[in-house]
Amino acid sequence: MNSQNQPDTDTGAHLKEISSFLRHFSVFQETPVEVLKLYAYLSQKVEYSAGETIIQQGRPSDRMYLIMQGKVSICEERNEQHFFLQDLTETELNCFGELALLAKFDWFFSARAITDVTLLSISREAFIKIHERFPEQYPLAVERIVKLRVARFVNQIDYLLDHLPKEAWKECKILTDDTTDTT
Repeated sequence: MNSQNQPDTDTGAHLKEISSFLRHFSVFQETPVEVLKLYAYLSQKVEYSAGETIIQQGRPSDRMYLIMQGKVSICEERNEQHFFLQDLTETELNCFGELALLAKFDWFFSARAITDVTLLSISREAFIKIHERFPEQYPLAVERIVKLRVARFVNQIDYLLDHLPKEAWKECKILTDDTTDTT
């Protein structure tokens, strides 16, 4: 990691810029301005060079990342190999690690910078502080994060199924209410 900046104390232009950036993400689109400004204030801008690891599978999670610039690859590590799941850019699938805001767990994927990358990170600690101050926003934030994660799972499953060799397919038989076999 090349640099990690602490929350910027220049409240004017910086908070407005970061708040505007956050508003582009589904998780923050309906967030009230005062809450959005607090997210902006408590966030950190981080930069990674091409090839650097951002998240290492198996290590403790603690933050969400939003891509400001660059390209990130998400992969699964298995049997000492890295298996591609998806690429993320600032224009498509532009954030990752959102579940880390809700719970402690070990990362179940790795993330690597494909190009030089600028990210905005929001820690679980900051998320908790914000929702202690604005508890009425918590259920909405959780719902948006879960919806985002479900959409991400669907995208990853679609990619994997589109690239699955025919010999790996197994037919799924579903029984209807009248126990008639359908496929």
